[in-house]
Amino acid sequence: MPSGGFGPGGPFGLGGPALGTGLGPRHGGVSSSIQGAASAINHLATLPSQAANAISRNVLRDQVGRPTDPVIISEVLARDTRGNEIVRNEVIAISPTSADLAIARRLDFRILRRDRLPALALVSITLQVPKNMSTIAALALLRHADPAGNFDYSSIYNPAGSGLSFPSAETQTSPAQVRGITLGMIDGGIDRHQPSLVGSDIVVRSFAGDGKSPPTQHGTAIASLLVSHGKEFHGYLPGASLYAADVYGGTVDGGSAVDIARALNWLAKNRIAVTNVSLAGPPNRLLSAAVQAFLESGHVLVAAAGNDGPAAPPNYPAAYPGVICVTSVDADRRIELDANRNQCRFAALGVDVRAARMPRGYGKFTGTSYATPVVTANVAEFMPRPERMELHAVHSMLRREAILVSDPNSRPFYVLGPPGQVRHRNSD
Repeated sequence: MPSGGFGPGGPFGLGGPALGTGLGPRHGGVSSSIQGAASAINHLATLPSQAANAISRNVLRDQVGRPTDPVIISEVLARDTRGNEIVRNEVIAISPTSADLAIARRLDFRILRRDRLPALALVSITLQVPKNMSTIAALALLRHADPAGNFDYSSIYNPAGSGLSFPSAETQTSPAQVRGITLGMIDGGIDRHQPSLVGSDIVVRSFAGDGKSPPTQHGTAIASLLVSHGKEFHGYLPGASLYAADVYGGTVDGGSAVDIARALNWLAKNRIAVTNVSLAGPPNRLLSAAVQAFLESGHVLVAAAGNDGPAAPPNYPAAYPGVICVTSVDADRRIELDANRNQCRFAALGVDVRAARMPRGYGKFTGTSYATPVVTANVAEFMPRPERMELHAVHSMLRREAILVSDPNSRPFYVLGPPGQVRHRNSD
């Protein structure tokens, strides 16, 4: 059994020099040679397809597969008034009326995309902002002209953990496999050829880019923590089935609120009871509506608190009412130094967590991303199918399986270990 009694083991490996933290540089000094390469990549659409693919394969990427070059990123992304990343020149209309769309057209907004989300009873329409207008100014204009409408940015969400790791050679005794449980996951793509995941029952669907799902370090690591059943490594629910929604797709603007809403719709349609979201970002009206509908239909969302530090504002979707927020502790049950904490009642091992590296081997990773699967697995074992259950009942179940910890720097929280682990029981 791994040290600390918390589960499969230690933080994730990088899997190669192209991986970063998921929060890569967005602007700033770039050499002329890099600028020239980035300029070529920015205009891939003008190149023959073979040449475009050759260039795109050589782009350095972060732990969820997004290009990290600041020039490429600045072409596609911008910042909102609070400094959060958004998709440049796009605004989202949430279930707009015909009157809302008529106002938008009169203001020279153009419809880029319609996404019907029937399992959530929502519609998302992506609008292109008027020419020569900033995204911030465009949203302000639209809200002023149509105060009854529901509009927001296409906000970007990032993995809630470091992409850095160090190798781990530790092996484990594999427990009996779990059958009859299906989990959901919203993250990056998965390397299905990683030895611990070969033969796993995983259904992957991409909600960004061209529909393909390139393997990513972050997605592979989270999947391994949830369901892997290799000889050298196993997850918290080895052998369980996994519906994995890739919301990055290797694109610069992957991980948007629209991508996540589409993923939630897919998981709700397939009646996945419990979904792991190791991503974090700003509040967003589309994401809020999608999460609320997802929860109201009897599904559970377990989300990472983020790693912006103890004084940082809450991250979403973890901070939405009804979402089970998870922060990270070390093997001694001390909260991780840079973990968001005050919005969460639950914690799990998220420091030096052993998980799968790409393309093979195992590493140790740190972040609330890697704590979240522990809680997801506990809820999934308790709730194998969607049902309208009082949130209090789910929390009560988790508290009974957890250890209550008092921290002078935050309110008391409950630390969970892997499912089936013998722990002290707490009364409700």
